[in-house]
Amino acid sequence: MLDSLASQSRLPDELVVADDHSDDATMSIIAEFAQHAPFVVHIETNETPVGSTMNFASALARCGGRFIALADQDDVWYPSKLACLVGEMEQDPTITMAFSDAELIDEDGVVIGSSLWDARLVGCTLRRRPVVAEELFARRALTTGCTMAVRRRAVAAALPFPDELLDDVAPMRHDRWLSLVAAAVGTVRAIPEPLLGFRVHPAQETGVLLGRQLHRAMSRAVTGVLRASTDDDRGYRVRAVQLEVAADRAEDLGDFEEAATLRGVAAHLRRRVDVSEPVGRRLRSVMSDVNAGVYGWDRLGITAAGADIARALLRPARAVEPAGRLG
Repeated sequence: MLDSLASQSRLPDELVVADDHSDDATMSIIAEFAQHAPFVVHIETNETPVGSTMNFASALARCGGRFIALADQDDVWYPSKLACLVGEMEQDPTITMAFSDAELIDEDGVVIGSSLWDARLVGCTLRRRPVVAEELFARRALTTGCTMAVRRRAVAAALPFPDELLDDVAPMRHDRWLSLVAAAVGTVRAIPEPLLGFRVHPAQETGVLLGRQLHRAMSRAVTGVLRASTDDDRGYRVRAVQLEVAADRAEDLGDFEEAATLRGVAAHLRRRVDVSEPVGRRLRSVMSDVNAGVYGWDRLGITAAGADIARALLRPARAVEPAGRLG
């Protein structure tokens, strides 16, 4: 992975490394790389482990460039990656983030067929809508950190990372938070060209489900919706709070329409798990949202709408907790 950074047609100005008390050979490998790297390498180790999300926040706060590209895991950047992503933002000052598709590769670096976008069921959406609105990011995770480059202005708006991202029931990782804020305070562009090889193996922290694994995961998600699980319901409310925090950041920069959109999605998430209304009224609410295109028309959106219809039919009306900020 490090060699692919040094092989970029447009070299980075610096590499900022934040080590979260790794217990393998990571730091020795980076120290050796730093001795011959064609750019400056800054290394810092946290005094105590903080987790991947806050570790990224620490690294981002130490970056000094106009554009920041995220690198993690053991993916392989193709030589044109930085030039392409940064070039998009240099051509249009309104673009706050650009991200690309990726080829899936195995542990030996061999391409295994599907692209990252298609494996995550977002390819059709992103190819059809290359300018990605904040509403899409609010509804689902569309990006992976290693495919992104972000303008410093968006990073400044995203920092400091709010504690709400760390909720045990529904954590929001650094890359989704950055994407959400970048879209709320500017323009995000999706580039269909695969600019890196995304390595797929069982040990990675955030993986990609393929084939039967993906279908089983979707089935488990639908099954979870049908259970009267407090954690399942709370997850929707946690996500609503996270979107409201992002809306606050957008309002701080004067992006009031975008903030209103995020608050609208947050309200929809709360409605999805509000079982205080009679079944008929809940069904009419779901169908109204379907007709308005709130769920979207891809497989993930259709699955979500179907799950909400099932929830309305199978869960009896009952009182729910207040929908304010969660402690």
